[in-house]
Amino acid sequence: MSDQNRFANLLKAAQQQPEVAEPTQPEPLLDVQTSERPDVQAFKQPDISTSKAKSSSGDYKRTTVYLTQELHRRLKRASLDKGMEMSDIAESAIAAWLEEHSDI
Repeated sequence: MSDQNRFANLLKAAQQQPEVAEPTQPEPLLDVQTSERPDVQAFKQPDISTSKAKSSSGDYKRTTVYLTQELHRRLKRASLDKGMEMSDIAESAIAAWLEEHSDI
């Protein structure tokens, strides 16, 4: 077979319309709050209905607190378990500490 015939056959094959496979539907994503799989534990989401109100309220002040990775992990887990925001737990703990040390 000559080079011209081989090139012509390649060109002809490239010009033909390729078969288009029907698109496949992706598997639906599971809702983590209402897991459809019994082997997957659903996580409770903390009530964040007040978080936007906190950021726009003059009653609250945003601050940064550095925690160890382990303490942050435990706080985050407790937040999920109790359905509370981490900031509410921190505020409660700080208020209790200040009450205990009322001489400050």
